[in-house]
Amino acid sequence: MFESCVEIRSHYSDYLDDLCTPEVRKSLRFHLKYCAACREELEGWQSMRADLQSLPRRRVSADLGLRLRVRMSQEMSRRPLMELRIRLENLLKPLLIPATGGVLTAIISFGMIMGAGVAPASNIPDVPVELVTPARVEALAPADFPSDENPVMLVRVDSKGRATGYRLISGQLSPELMQHLDRMIYFSAFQPATAFRGSFLGRASDGQVVLSLRRITVRG
Repeated sequence: MFESCVEIRSHYSDYLDDLCTPEVRKSLRFHLKYCAACREELEGWQSMRADLQSLPRRRVSADLGLRLRVRMSQEMSRRPLMELRIRLENLLKPLLIPATGGVLTAIISFGMIMGAGVAPASNIPDVPVELVTPARVEALAPADFPSDENPVMLVRVDSKGRATGYRLISGQLSPELMQHLDRMIYFSAFQPATAFRGSFLGRASDGQVVLSLRRITVRG
């Protein structure tokens, strides 16, 4: 099936992980039976794999693990949107250039016409009005925590609506409860806090959400 040792060795990783097809596995074993160089190369792969498996596993903090999982999920969901945006930009660029010239000409003409009737500036300083809306939950994932636990937690949400961590305000923190809370926060969706200052356009900002969880048992 294979024509060279180089082609054989490109399948070593799948062979060791038992991911290759039965035909490939059969051809590999037939080749290894008669090729001492490839057998020696495979033994090196097996030795390196054993050394890697013997390395101690390092644990990361729960807060860092949550941030990494949330970031990975957002990057995976963002990639198709970025590709779609690039394609749309490539399609619309030839049309936007002449359209932009016409819009600029209209804006300049309108400014010249309205320049003579500009109202005088007021000496009274404007008082900026600031309105802040807090971060809130958009969709909360289900959590199967113990019935005797009623945790109250403070979730930190950044300006992009990503959960960057949480802190338990009330309740006994245990490894089992932390595992359920990590899973719930990872699969939940949040809306960032917004700040309105002298404009109708809100600016997203960091915020916090307080979650009070209660277990409800329904018997039918």
